[in-house]
Amino acid sequence: MNLSAIINDIADQADDFLDGVTTRADAKAAISEQLTIKYPTLAGPERTKVIDGVLAVLNEEGFFELGSSSDSGSGDSEAESSGS
Repeated sequence: MNLSAIINDIADQADDFLDGVTTRADAKAAISEQLTIKYPTLAGPERTKVIDGVLAVLNEEGFFELGSSSDSGSGDSEAESSGS
């Protein structure tokens, strides 16, 4: 199994299944759930590597810094941009 491809697959869909998630712990649980659904045979150390890899991608993309990844707004006022 190509773990890089799995990491990319899950990370590419993160905006959909992590909608409203703001913490790493919640993201980790949601990623684990996606792995169970899409890659049920992935287990043990490989599963952990994929979860860590997806979290690293999200971190690089600033997912956790934004507080919520709703808009690609650049600015510090998160209360002012209350979009959908």
